[in-house]
Amino acid sequence: MDNVPESKLANLHKMPGIKTVSGDYMEITRTQYNAIKLVMEGKQGKTRTSQELKHSNAWLDNRIRAIDENKYYITEDE
Repeated sequence: MDNVPESKLANLHKMPGIKTVSGDYMEITRTQYNAIKLVMEGKQGKTRTSQELKHSNAWLDNRIRAIDENKYYITEDE
């Protein structure tokens, strides 16, 4: 987040899951967030979701933990 304009950082606290901005927050796209929520709700398996998102289970576990702890912010899908 070194190159993010101050105006954008100032608005991050208004995004879901953001209280303050610090280095321990995870960046999650809306698509990733929706898929991870399915795992958290028990509607889809972790392995299938990891494959769909093209990431490892460890990557997924880190995002699940971030969502549980409200240490994430949602970015636009690319």
